[in-house]
Amino acid sequence: MRNINLLSLLTILVVALAGCDSSSTSPENSKPPGSDAHNHNHGHSHANEGPHGGHILGLGNEEYHLEWLHNESGKLTFYLLDATAKEDVSTTAKSISIETVVKDETTTVAVNSTTPDAESHNRFEVIDPVLLQRLELVGHGVTAKATVSIEDKEYTGEFEHHDHGHGHSH
Repeated sequence: MRNINLLSLLTILVVALAGCDSSSTSPENSKPPGSDAHNHNHGHSHANEGPHGGHILGLGNEEYHLEWLHNESGKLTFYLLDATAKEDVSTTAKSISIETVVKDETTTVAVNSTTPDAESHNRFEVIDPVLLQRLELVGHGVTAKATVSIEDKEYTGEFEHHDHGHGHSH
């Protein structure tokens, strides 16, 4: 029953947010680079697109970054990047974890490497429409963080709210 209530809440929030401007539907990653003025003065802006055209998420004290992209079907792709958020780096970890919190309910999703038999990993993917909805609602009652193990050390980063083509930032 609790999952039904949570799904109902998420559906209502998504419908409410989608109603902001129904005339401006945008394809995946169509946000122009630098369209948000969000810069922490550490050499790059998380609002800028990453090298693969996605959103940037700092890990740890900006030692590493995750770039994340998504499509309407709920496919999420994450790339591990260096401190400058410009070059791909690899880890021996075969998955990363994404934790979301909605109304005191925590959900953790393992996102597996696209090359599970390889020795090192850089790209991680999952098809999870509910996780995508939660990530899109960060800043609207939802918090989320990603954790990845690199060289036997865990790095965590908090997801930030992004304007997803509604024509304005919430």
